[in-house]
Amino acid sequence: MLTEVKAYSSWQSAPALLLDEMGQAETDLIQVRNIEGLNPVKASISGSPMAVVDGTSFTGANVLSRNIVLTLGLNPNWIEWTFESLRKLLYAYFTPKSLTRLRFSSDDMPEVQIEGYVEDVSVNQFSKDPELLVSILCPDPHFTAVEPEIITGQTIHEMGDFETIQYDGNVPAGILLDVAYVSGTEPESIAIQIGDPAITHFMTEASVDSMKYFQMSSIPMNKFVQNVDLSTGHIINLLDHVHIQQGSAWPTLQPGENHFHVITDAGVQDFTLKYYERFGGL
Repeated sequence: MLTEVKAYSSWQSAPALLLDEMGQAETDLIQVRNIEGLNPVKASISGSPMAVVDGTSFTGANVLSRNIVLTLGLNPNWIEWTFESLRKLLYAYFTPKSLTRLRFSSDDMPEVQIEGYVEDVSVNQFSKDPELLVSILCPDPHFTAVEPEIITGQTIHEMGDFETIQYDGNVPAGILLDVAYVSGTEPESIAIQIGDPAITHFMTEASVDSMKYFQMSSIPMNKFVQNVDLSTGHIINLLDHVHIQQGSAWPTLQPGENHFHVITDAGVQDFTLKYYERFGGL
């Protein structure tokens, strides 16, 4: 179950309001009374009519933005905080069109976060029990772990043993991979394979040596393949050297066990794999 919610403002000088860890909900200055929009977001399924038979042909599916609605109660102590001052403090975090970040802690999963834009803030300020309704639209609908998982290992040649990665998220996740030279002949190709090669087999014509390393990201909206010069930081784009098997996809981790390979054609190389667990709902 959820145990804590944190809000982060896009303002550099936003005032902080820390709650007493030993206090009770009844004494909190700001009370989170309800949160809507934490369940998995409804998918949009696309299809086209069949010409001569009943039904439709599936053409694609995606999940649209997430709408989180917070119900926040104001509970002033009348010494340092009044209804007015608490309301103005919340405006520093939740002003329409501003970017905000929410972090959620629970007792059964890692701390996760999500970013969104404040759509609306409604206040019943003339009520005996004032509340704020804050609507946040999150373009990326999935919750992402705050801390990454990092795995290190060595590359293999064809038919070598694979790494078994237990991915505990419930939404597929892209990866960030670094490959660095250790010894032996410099490779001419680097391949990444996760599970069945018919589903995910990615290969690029690339090399690493004592002066440069290889880096690949399959994170959606931030995909790249490049060599990085160790002395200058100069980046060489390798996207035009990539070969992806027909019907295959960029390397992504699926929920559960993943058989992971980094394959080179020569030499010995170290790799560092980094990924963030992703969740479709809390």
